[in-house]
Amino acid sequence: MSKDIYKMRNLVEISSMVAESSDFFMIKDKIIEKMLEVVHPTKACVNLFYKNNYKYAYLVCSQTLEKIPYLFPIGGTIGVKIDFSTYPKYIHEAVKEKKVVYVKNIFEDKRAVEEREMAKSEGYVGRIVFPLIVNNIVVGFMTCFLTEKDTISDYDIDFISSVASLIALSIEITTKNNNMQRLVHKLRGAISSINEATKKLYHNKNLNEFLDHLSEQACDITNSKEALIIIDEERYKGKISSSYNMEKRKKVKTDVYSSIGEILSKEDMGGYCNSASSCILNNVNIDTYIYYKLYDKNKVIGCIVCSNSDSYTKDDLNILSILANQVAVGMQLYEYNIIDVKHKLLANELNILNEQQKLIMDKSKMECNNEKELYYYHRPARVVGGDFYYATRVDEDNIVYIVADVMGHGIVSNYVVAMIKGAFKVLCHQYKTPGEIMTNLNKMLYDEFDKMGVFTTCLISVFNTKNNTISVSNAGHYSPIIINNDGSIKRNLNCAKGIPIGILEESEYTSNIFDVAECPMICMFTDGVLEIKNKEKEEYGITRLEEFLKKNYYNNQEKIIENIKTELKEFASTDSYDDDIMIVMLKNI
Repeated sequence: MSKDIYKMRNLVEISSMVAESSDFFMIKDKIIEKMLEVVHPTKACVNLFYKNNYKYAYLVCSQTLEKIPYLFPIGGTIGVKIDFSTYPKYIHEAVKEKKVVYVKNIFEDKRAVEEREMAKSEGYVGRIVFPLIVNNIVVGFMTCFLTEKDTISDYDIDFISSVASLIALSIEITTKNNNMQRLVHKLRGAISSINEATKKLYHNKNLNEFLDHLSEQACDITNSKEALIIIDEERYKGKISSSYNMEKRKKVKTDVYSSIGEILSKEDMGGYCNSASSCILNNVNIDTYIYYKLYDKNKVIGCIVCSNSDSYTKDDLNILSILANQVAVGMQLYEYNIIDVKHKLLANELNILNEQQKLIMDKSKMECNNEKELYYYHRPARVVGGDFYYATRVDEDNIVYIVADVMGHGIVSNYVVAMIKGAFKVLCHQYKTPGEIMTNLNKMLYDEFDKMGVFTTCLISVFNTKNNTISVSNAGHYSPIIINNDGSIKRNLNCAKGIPIGILEESEYTSNIFDVAECPMICMFTDGVLEIKNKEKEEYGITRLEEFLKKNYYNNQEKIIENIKTELKEFASTDSYDDDIMIVMLKNI
């Protein structure tokens, strides 16, 4: 086989690695190894810039990373931090002009004077720099080192340039994936803090404490130095809360407080400003700010304002809108708590809704074919839960079902569940694949969800009863757990995860097909079961759930439900849980 064919084969393998991976750091060393199999510089190193900051270049070679004694968080910088100004001029030239620069002899080229001592000690004489470019922005560079014995042709340089382009593509994929994960983490954090604050308000009826808690969370999730929640409406007058930088609580700065009137007069529901020259409120210059108005009964009653983050994004605004909506809900809940009669009426409504929800899901228990059945276990944390399951047979060979986890509990979540069920019943008869159903479900519900400030994670599945295959689309949910015939867990499902329904209007969702003829159980679940904690504050977690399923998949429906109730109660030392529990099983009869 000729060298050129070897190069082409390895380039195809590198392309496949990039296409199949969403994490550059998992495949970077394999990419370099494949490249060095067919071209022969002594070694190659990759440096990255983070957030378009060219002051520092981070060296991400495997040899270097092994020396770092801690784990990096999602979206954090990875590699050894090096002042970019210490690099020789020709590397700056490659980065600035976005071109390949080849210095054949370090000891003769004036641009490499500062590097000569290092070249002597490391034993190299030449160096080639390949900028890594994403959307016309240099995100890093790869350098190849050559000794006196190394030879490299123009064709080799072209080959390495192609590899550099694939590395840049992998970095772009990783960045988008990390951005999505950061969004989901932020959303989960916001939901957790909202639920905690609302529970406290319900129990102790302390409105000031409620606003205190949410203003602190507003600072935290938007990375702001200060935040203010103000209720500017007659019956709530004087309810003001502030938080400063998560380190020291104090009154919010006068410049932010004095700007409330100007913010409330803006036409938009919310917005942000990252330009210091433009962020002028009430003749006061604020570095950056973000705001979202509070609405109650179609009337503006106040706003949340955060200021002086490094920069704000649309994601921050979406999350702030969730907090804003929850403040308004909290105001209503505060009023409900004052009058005992309203409490009783609300409880009665919730009981009625709970019975309706049970009826909806009970109809979804069914025998699918001679081999498999659909069954579920549901336990709401409140009278009405936000977890939902529904199944329907769309034709002789196909059953479509959905498992959803709606943000929150109570009447609002039940209303959202009703919307999902109505839209799903229509769409599952119009579209064949779960990806198409999910994409159109998001389009149909986005506007309403956006107004309410809610979203939901969910799985939609199509079970072909004739071929014993299941097709799954995932909107920010946990992937199914599939049990093999020998009781082991089917790993590496590669169940592509989209973002939750109701966050981005134009989201597209894919379908993932699995052959389950030899799989006695496929389990789908919501996060409530995983987040149950024992006395040591240890979560039940997915590993324990997998072990439970491995031990129980061969049991009948009733025995599995009985055993999971017992296991969870023994683990938590209680049968009262903070979140809804939903477990849906497609299992052998």
